[in-house]
Amino acid sequence: MRRQILILSLLIVYLAFFCFGVIAQDEHTIALYDFETGNGKIVKDLSDKGNDGKFEGKKLHWGRGKFGGGLVFGGNATRDHVIVPDSESLWVKDGLTVEVWVFLNFWSTAGGTGVTKESSYKAGPQSAGRIVFRMTTNEKDWGNAAVTSSTDIPLKSWHHLAATYDAKTGQAKVYLDGRPDGKGKIGGTIKANNDVLWLGRGQGPFLDGRMDEVRISNIARTEEEIKTLMEKGIESMLAISPKSKLAISWGYLKTKP
Repeated sequence: MRRQILILSLLIVYLAFFCFGVIAQDEHTIALYDFETGNGKIVKDLSDKGNDGKFEGKKLHWGRGKFGGGLVFGGNATRDHVIVPDSESLWVKDGLTVEVWVFLNFWSTAGGTGVTKESSYKAGPQSAGRIVFRMTTNEKDWGNAAVTSSTDIPLKSWHHLAATYDAKTGQAKVYLDGRPDGKGKIGGTIKANNDVLWLGRGQGPFLDGRMDEVRISNIARTEEEIKTLMEKGIESMLAISPKSKLAISWGYLKTKP
């Protein structure tokens, strides 16, 4: 009887999270960071891609985030950032979504102090106070393929930034606090490269403020998906058991006397 209850419980979890529910680390998630480690100098990737990051800079440290823990960056003076080694999973082509919470002390001195894979794609705050979303495609170069938001990112408070690109339509969009706030036609497929991925910096500028809850996806997510993650937070949308572990657990239950 106990074995039957365990099997039924696992089946319910499976249906809830993999059939009907929406989870943060789905098949299109290529990097997922909730910044809940709270110690050490490694930022754990919660997707199944293994894109862990490490601390760089003079004063980068754990602190309060939008949901629980987060990271505190000191700006250009300390050159704080997270560096994620290059991997093929970060080579997007036909679609891209970047989602991140930021708390800005000051706007960037240039552009893209959120998520950056230089000369391939970047999304984050810029010096004019707006969100900038830039990429290189097979139709447009780095300097000519950018979309910015219409609204300044307010300082000294938490705000959610998101950007999407769909190569099928060529449309790029940016979102501020879950609302569409800018769009433009870029066109073409995104060019991959071997550069590392940065969190909290661009080529020159460094984030002055805090960061929390980053998700990078290899598709253009919908407005509804962006709002859901923004409102619920990563922790509440994590699968109880990843697919690989689910198979192990299911096998264990089937053989358990």
